[in-house]
Amino acid sequence: MRCKSIALSALLLITALSGCIGGHDHSDYEFHGLEYDPASPAPDFTLTDQNGQNVSLSDFEDKVVVLAFTYTACPDVCLAIEANLHYVNTEMSDEEDLVILSMTIDPARDTPEHLWGWTNVRGYDWPHLTSSDHSELQHVWSDYNLLVDNDHINSDHSDHGDHHDHSGHSDMSHQVAVLYPENTTVLLDGDHDMLPEENATGWNLTETTMSMNNVSLNYSVHEQYGHSVTGINGVDSPSDWSWWWSLYIWNSSSMAWEESSVGIDEVMIMQDTDHVAWAASNANMSMLPTPGEHGDEHEGHDSHDDHDEMHGEDEVYEVGHNTVTYIIDKDGNKRLVYTGPDWSTENFMEDLTQLLHHDTGVEAHDDHSGHDHH
Repeated sequence: MRCKSIALSALLLITALSGCIGGHDHSDYEFHGLEYDPASPAPDFTLTDQNGQNVSLSDFEDKVVVLAFTYTACPDVCLAIEANLHYVNTEMSDEEDLVILSMTIDPARDTPEHLWGWTNVRGYDWPHLTSSDHSELQHVWSDYNLLVDNDHINSDHSDHGDHHDHSGHSDMSHQVAVLYPENTTVLLDGDHDMLPEENATGWNLTETTMSMNNVSLNYSVHEQYGHSVTGINGVDSPSDWSWWWSLYIWNSSSMAWEESSVGIDEVMIMQDTDHVAWAASNANMSMLPTPGEHGDEHEGHDSHDDHDEMHGEDEVYEVGHNTVTYIIDKDGNKRLVYTGPDWSTENFMEDLTQLLHHDTGVEAHDDHSGHDHH
């Protein structure tokens, strides 16, 4: 009888523990994105996409929705986000419960007709949303706690033809662009004061900019050809030379990136160029971000790995020279937010996979009762 009693007790214990083990898988998962605490219902909206069709958030009930705020005239951060979303959209194309939406913060320029041409050239087939009634968009921006930097956006309405005149800031403004093999990008601000006072080279700019932005850099040094980059942020060129890191310099006259005919040690900053870029040779060069005055403000690393940081409903995001991407779970709650252009697509897709297949939802805090949603 004693043996039976012990066996029964063990069985009951296993049964009790099984409920804990098999239950809320998401409790053991640490999101890479900044998690809302508490989660809150994502406000609904109805806007127009590039095909002239009405699109509402409520159309995607029981789906995970990525909602990015971008605009097409943006010379840098938005292009990086759109390229990231294109990669995610391609890699996760078999996920029927995943929806990607881009919403403009520049409706004056981003009409449905303009968005149709812009997305078709780039092969972006997910909805890009706008409205002829700008107050509708302003209402949505307010609902999503966005502060739109209209001064910055308006400055990007030019054809950028005056950006070659660096007389006001070129001596203090340098950037390093990176285009990864999967066509994701980052644009990093350098610091002029960290460069040698005389004869600063492209290598000086590359090394100091990567260091100050916490981006790892692997390289080799050849006796004749000098420094060569072999890896950036853990992405190393393969030994079979199927692709390699190529050097580009910014031509301020033609306003275009040009592949360098000399090594990085021979590129003279403030003489040959103000900006340099490293691009994977197999990447789509049209994705390489254009140098911009504001550049990247998030220091070139995935700032979303700080799991102690939780974002509440009162958090306000300034967008224009920066951008914001929300992830809305299947219950229609804002769960995660990614800011800036340099987040890891791999981390982003891990979070999406968790929400698509393993997350059982959270209890949301509804504080939108006073909002008149469309």
